[in-house]
Amino acid sequence: MKTELKNTIITSGFTTPLDYFDDLSDKIAEKITGEAATDLIPKTSGFIVPENFFVKNEDKLITKINYSKTKVVSIKYTLYKVSGIAAVLLLTIVSPLLYLSAETKDNEFVEMSYLQLHSEELSVYEVGSMLEEKEIIELENELIYNNLNNIN
Repeated sequence: MKTELKNTIITSGFTTPLDYFDDLSDKIAEKITGEAATDLIPKTSGFIVPENFFVKNEDKLITKINYSKTKVVSIKYTLYKVSGIAAVLLLTIVSPLLYLSAETKDNEFVEMSYLQLHSEELSVYEVGSMLEEKEIIELENELIYNNLNNIN
C-alpha cells in the first residue's frame, strides 16, 4: 500500500516573519560575540499586578483559610512545672526510704550494744525469742556441724 504525500499548502498554524532566516545567522553571531542588540530584550516582564491588589484581597484570603491566632505556650513554663512535680514525687518516695534505713541501722546498733553488755544476764530462751526462724535454723546447722567435728 503506497501512500502519497500531497503537496498541500497549510494556511493555518505558525508562521515566520519575512526574511527571518536571512537575518538569523547574523543575530546568532552577534549574541555569541556579545554584540547583541539590547533593543530585542523587553524592558518589562509583561506581567502587571493591579495597584493595592494584595491589600484589597487580604480579607478574602483570611476568611478562606480560616485564619485564627493560637495561644503560644512557653516550653520553659511547662518544663518548670513538670520538673517541680517530678522533684516533689522523688522526694516523697526517697526520703522515707533514707529515713527508715538510717533508723534501722541505729536500732540494730543499739540492740547489738545492749546484747553485748547484758549477754551474761540473758537466757537461751530470751535470745531465741529475738531471732527469726531462718537464723535459728542456721544456728542449729552450725551446732550440728561443730558437734560432728568434735566427735571425729
